[in-house]
Amino acid sequence: MATTTSRLKGDDCERDWIWEREVEAAPWEETRRLSVGAWERQYRRLRESSPFYQRKFREAGVGNSFVSLADLSQLPFTTKEELRQALDEDPPFGSNLCVSPEQVKRVYQTSGTTGTPSVLALTRGDMETWTTMGTRTYYATGIHEHSSVLTTFGAGPFVAGHTHFVLLRIGTRSVPVAPGDTERVVFGLKAGLADTLLSTASFAQYLANRLEKDPSPLRGEGDPSPHRGEGQGEGRGTRLSHVVTGGEPGGGIPAIRDHIQRVLGVTVTEVMGIGDVAPSLFGECPHQQGMHFCGAGHIWVELIDPESREPMEIETGAEGELVYTALTREAMPIVRFLGGDIARIEGTTCECGRTSFRQRVLGRRDDMFIVRGVNIYPSAILSVVGEFRPRVTGRARVVRTGPETSIEPPVPVEVEVTERHNSDPELIQQLEGAIHSRLMFRSKVDLVLESDFGEAGYKTRLTVRK
Repeated sequence: MATTTSRLKGDDCERDWIWEREVEAAPWEETRRLSVGAWERQYRRLRESSPFYQRKFREAGVGNSFVSLADLSQLPFTTKEELRQALDEDPPFGSNLCVSPEQVKRVYQTSGTTGTPSVLALTRGDMETWTTMGTRTYYATGIHEHSSVLTTFGAGPFVAGHTHFVLLRIGTRSVPVAPGDTERVVFGLKAGLADTLLSTASFAQYLANRLEKDPSPLRGEGDPSPHRGEGQGEGRGTRLSHVVTGGEPGGGIPAIRDHIQRVLGVTVTEVMGIGDVAPSLFGECPHQQGMHFCGAGHIWVELIDPESREPMEIETGAEGELVYTALTREAMPIVRFLGGDIARIEGTTCECGRTSFRQRVLGRRDDMFIVRGVNIYPSAILSVVGEFRPRVTGRARVVRTGPETSIEPPVPVEVEVTERHNSDPELIQQLEGAIHSRLMFRSKVDLVLESDFGEAGYKTRLTVRK
């Protein structure tokens, strides 16, 4: 389904396919120059207005000297737990608030899945910055002003709701639906309200599985039966031609992406953000070769070794953890924030003309486990499991029994299946054989019915503790 141009199939928009060409297609030297100037201003802000970073820099022995962007590795990392502690020190906005409370004009909250929710305060300037980066991101995916977008990202309290402001900036037709409201999504697509769907990869996969079993829910009244053929799928009874996935790994995994594209008759592109930094930071263009970094001038990204935490070069083929520094954030800036995403750099140029690096997320540091000295990410298991459709749905997860990172084989893996295959010894044997052959560890596969696996309407947890 990959395009040979820099636009989606059928996109004859006269506007440039790059939102801010002067920034997104700028030579690396120019991008770095802009970032250096922004960092100098931000460093002064931190030293003058952030008790949190004043203390961190002092404890790190930085003193009163200026630390340049080139020497950023001299500064300490920031963890999510430290940001939570900063909020507890001086509620409601914490000891890292660098503006007066009166300047805070929007507040988002994190999900709180690992503890008490955190708050994210934004000034008017911060809101504009997030909208700018988000517009670059979603425009890169192929969403343009002529698009009609059905989005399952809620308006709040989470940062993903900022996407609604981004779509307004682009000028698309927006069709918002609450997360998890599957029937309303189906209604909207069947009624022809949208040609583009924004969702998690889990939901897009669920929609494809549902349609594969029964094409009628997405066929408008009076529509002929969908025709299959080159570039077509069971979803041809709708206007849907584009799916943008985000919020979790999956849209870039070939086994998942190919299934969604084949069944729904769409092109799949991918976006990524991180709540403590910005909801939209990376967007994949229609060449489908990884997500472009879209935060130039506002966010500085480093790549580090996940184990030693030593800096790594952002170059094709490098794999490491992404680290973020906010260059222009006013209310609650962050420095060298450990994002927890392990990424592979896919390239530093692209046929679309963007000059930022491209990446794919391999998995979350928290989800990683070690088998006989080898690091494994659950997303790699999804790649294997997805090849066994239609006997499986494509969803799977690793079962952890304790806090230890190392797991002795066989590794417990739950694989979601339909009722027809809930008791299938041959499928179990084949899955375990494929995992061992591809990933080099023994597993113990349990087949779990869709009704027992858990909600498919939003994110799928890739590890569970039992």
